[in-house]
Amino acid sequence: MKIGCSTVVFRRYDLDLALDRIFKAGYRFVEVEGNAPYCDHVRAREDDPVKFRDRVLGFGFSGITCIGSHRELITEPGAEEDIHISLEFAAASGIPVVATGEGRLPDGMKIEEALDRLKPKFERLAETAERCKVYLAIEPHGSLSLSPGGLEKILALAPSPWLSVNFDTANPRRGDYIGIGGEGFGWKGVPGKGVDELAVLRPIVDRVKHLHIKDVVEKNAVILGEGIIRFREIFKLLVDAGYDRAMSFETEGAQDADETQRMSEQSLAFIRRLLDEMGIVFE
Repeated sequence: MKIGCSTVVFRRYDLDLALDRIFKAGYRFVEVEGNAPYCDHVRAREDDPVKFRDRVLGFGFSGITCIGSHRELITEPGAEEDIHISLEFAAASGIPVVATGEGRLPDGMKIEEALDRLKPKFERLAETAERCKVYLAIEPHGSLSLSPGGLEKILALAPSPWLSVNFDTANPRRGDYIGIGGEGFGWKGVPGKGVDELAVLRPIVDRVKHLHIKDVVEKNAVILGEGIIRFREIFKLLVDAGYDRAMSFETEGAQDADETQRMSEQSLAFIRRLLDEMGIVFE
């Protein structure tokens, strides 16, 4: 497996600082965040994809694992277009995955109505993903995908192997998410309490193409191994399903740069120890 870190952990700082700190923390793979105004380390509408790739790899990284491009697909005008552009950008820059989510379910909207809205969007996005040979990976990050069975319903909207999953180890347990769109971001609860992360992972484990490794105490992201997430069981499920792709350390980037680097370094040490104990080969 490839062990990486998302630039969102340094979302309060510019891209160069984020890349420098992540490399110095010991990571050799990196995920780049492209969610304005939350964290716009990559601007797919503006950046040159080849120059962007060269800029990132120039810090010493072996590869870029994913672009985080979360949008409010259910409700936000222009959200679908943004993701199409991110897929094209990823293809041109050699990035294999674009991660996204469906977003909020507005008050009063039924799940069936939301799925009807999403179906033609995901059908078109899956066509672009296939043409670009870039996986569009749905993260448990929104009202539907965080509910039991929600990811399966979304994946069924466009039966394409290029529509896949970016599994986040902590989001199901917290049961809420950061809504990201043109109006900004903020926590929004999902009806009911959080659910077991393994229960969310099992039905879709063979569709996972990217992984966020995040640990939490209640809502707060913490150093890996200090929270409640069952990484050993998660990794066993993934390895048994043949997963050998990237995992990316992630927090919400609330801490200052020095504290974030400390968290990143200690999290990398934890994950290396655990993978070594489990006999899982990693980079």
